[in-house]
Amino acid sequence: MKDLEGKRLNELEARATFQEDTIEKLSKELSIQQKEIIQLKDEIKSLKESFVKNIIEDTTEKPPHY
Repeated sequence: MKDLEGKRLNELEARATFQEDTIEKLSKELSIQQKEIIQLKDEIKSLKESFVKNIIEDTTEKPPHY
């Protein structure tokens, strides 16, 4: 009986350790992805601003035949 309880306890400890490791790995990966998302959002914002600026500059210039 004690042997069965010890075995079950060992299994539970192994599962808990595995789950803790998995949660830690997922947390690290999530952190990396959040940083990448922030970087990509900043790049998109910069590209939008550049695009809008170029459109405004292009529309204010008259073609050479005028």
